Amino acid sequence: MLNSYENAVPQGDFLQFSMTPQRAGNDPRGVSNPSETDMEISTMREKFLTSVTKLVESKSYNSKVFSKEKYFQTIKEVKEAKEKGKKSSRDYRRAAKYDVISVAGTEKLIEAAHRERDRIRYYVHKEELFDILHDTHLNIGHGGRTRMLKELQGKYGNVTKEVIVLYLTLCKQCHQKNPVPKRGLAPKPMPCKDNDSRCQVEILDMQSNADGEFKFILYYQDHLTKFIILRPLKAKQAHEVVSVLLDIFTILGPPSVLESDSGMEFTNQVVNELNEVWPDLKIVLGKSHPGQGQGFLERVSRDVKTMLSAWMQSNHSHHWTEGLRFMQMVRNQAFDGSLQQSPYEAMFGCKAKFGLYSSHLPRETVAVLHTEEELEIAEEQLESSLWVRQEERAEVGADRSDVDEDVDPMPLEASEPSTSQAASVFTVEGPGRGHLDPAQPSSVLSHFSIWSGTSCFQFASMFCPYNVFYI
Repeated sequence: MLNSYENAVPQGDFLQFSMTPQRAGNDPRGVSNPSETDMEISTMREKFLTSVTKLVESKSYNSKVFSKEKYFQTIKEVKEAKEKGKKSSRDYRRAAKYDVISVAGTEKLIEAAHRERDRIRYYVHKEELFDILHDTHLNIGHGGRTRMLKELQGKYGNVTKEVIVLYLTLCKQCHQKNPVPKRGLAPKPMPCKDNDSRCQVEILDMQSNADGEFKFILYYQDHLTKFIILRPLKAKQAHEVVSVLLDIFTILGPPSVLESDSGMEFTNQVVNELNEVWPDLKIVLGKSHPGQGQGFLERVSRDVKTMLSAWMQSNHSHHWTEGLRFMQMVRNQAFDGSLQQSPYEAMFGCKAKFGLYSSHLPRETVAVLHTEEELEIAEEQLESSLWVRQEERAEVGADRSDVDEDVDPMPLEASEPSTSQAASVFTVEGPGRGHLDPAQPSSVLSHFSIWSGTSCFQFASMFCPYNVFYI
C-alpha cells in the first residue's frame, strides 16, 4: 500500500499546486465554495482521526503515534524521571529518548538532543497530525509520500510513512487531478559543467484562459539544478521575452547556451537581441538533441495548466498570474530524486526557508508571534529550556554510574578469586581475542554494575577485548 502512493502525484518537473487559501478580492463566484472546502477538510479530519486511532490501538505502532492522553502522560513521566534522585532503568530509558521543553508556557515533547542543540525534533499526538500533514501537503504542491516525508522528518520524530499514506488516501484533489503518469524512457542528462551553462526557455500559450492582458507564460529552467522561474507575458514578442530574461540573468547570472522548443526562428531572434542589448554578454543557440527536447514544450504546457487549475480551485481565484510565483517556489523547494536534493538547494546551497515556520519554534508559538520583541522572548525561552535539558542530561549521565535501584549487582571482592570461590565464568567466542587475567576482573565487573540481563555482556564485550568474564 505504501508504494502505491509513492507516485500519487507526478514526480517529474511539475506537481499539482495548492497554497493556503488567499482569496482575491474581485474574484467572481463559481470557482469554489469556501464553505464546501471547509466541510471537505472537516470530513477529511474526522476520517483521518478514525484511521489514526486504529493505528494507535495497534501494539506495533503504539510507541510511535501518541494518543493525546499518552502524549501528556509521557511528558509527565519524563519530567518525573529527570527530577528523581535515584533513577530506575525505565527512568534512564525515558531520559535517553525524550526531553521536554517549554516555550511561551507550552510544554512540548521532543527527541533527546544528545548535545545537538541546533536540531529539535518534536513528537506530536494524533490530534495534531492532520493539520501538520495537511499544511505540508498543500505547501509542497500536493506532494506524494516521499516528498512529504522529506519535508517532515527533519522537524518531527514520529510522523511516519504510515500516517502520511493514511492522509493521502483522503485527498480527493490528488485522486481526481493526478492519475499515475505513464513512465517513458528517461532521457540522458545533458552535459553541464557549471550552473547556468545551459538553460531552457519556453513560451506557454494561455490565450484561451487569458488573465487580463497576460496571455503567455515564460518558463525558464537551469538544466543542471532544475531550478525554474515562471513569469507572465503579455505577448510572444522577442523584446518582451528579452526584458524578462535580462532580469533573470542579472540575478542568477547568464547561461552560455540557451535552448528552446518554441521555434528556431523565434529563439534565434531572442538570442541575437540579448547579445545586442548586452554587448558584454555572449549566448549561443542550443543545438537540437533527439529525445531530450522532443515533446518538452507540450509536457510543460500541460503540467503548468494543471498546476494553475489546482491553484485557482484551492484559492477560489480566476487570476492564474497570482499563483505563478507560488508554483515556482513550491517546485524549486521540492525534493528531486535525480538531484537527491531540491532545485533550490542545488542552486543556492541551502534549503528554502518559510519564515519562522522553518525555525525550531513550535508551530503554535509561531502562529501567535507578531513583533520582533515577542520573537526574541520565544527564542530566549527555547534556548533556556534546551540549556536546562542539556544540564539535566549531563547530571543523568553522572548519576548513571551509581547502582540502579532495580539491579542487585554482585559485590566486588577485594581479594583475588580462586577455585574455592563460587565464581561463574562467561566465555565469549571470537577470533583474535585475548584472555582476561583472572586476578584483574574488576575492569569488566565495573561495567556490569549498571546493567542487568544479557545486555551487560554485550556492553562489557564492547569495552574489553577479552573472552573470559568472571561474574
